[in-house]
Amino acid sequence: MGKYTLSEYFTLIPKEVYSLELAQRALSEQFSLSAPFSVGCFHLEKESAVVAYVQDGGAEGECLPFVLKLLEEAAHIEAYNKVAFHYSPERNLTHIVIYTGDDLKLVNSFKADSFESALYFLFLSIKGLQMNPRQCEVMACWQTSREQEDVFTRFFSGFKRNDLNTLL
Repeated sequence: MGKYTLSEYFTLIPKEVYSLELAQRALSEQFSLSAPFSVGCFHLEKESAVVAYVQDGGAEGECLPFVLKLLEEAAHIEAYNKVAFHYSPERNLTHIVIYTGDDLKLVNSFKADSFESALYFLFLSIKGLQMNPRQCEVMACWQTSREQEDVFTRFFSGFKRNDLNTLL
């Protein structure tokens, strides 16, 4: 894909209703953004959806939102209930992607000032989807500590680690 940036400024829009105007309005209202800002979009064919995001057109060119890489990584999880999870203590931000089978259930980011807060949002998301953590496989997409790995192996049926921070 390309270079990624950690950003919470994205939204998922069904492909059937997607338009650039709808994406701009949704991002503006959801994040209280003031104009002007550029909207990028990435089509998820299998999910029949579009990820609309605020483009980061820095000196190195456009960066894609990191959540797109998490969507790609989730596809590599073999379990039926799959979770791609990223936590950045530097940015106080966590991203969560959840699939049941091939159905995308959740793509979201949350402000999280600690690993425990990020875990709270993970468990809240799983519970909100009426899923059982013990039936979910989680891929943690950062350099985890041993203590963090212990938490994942204690509460989830499967755990993998894939340090994707090198892509940021």
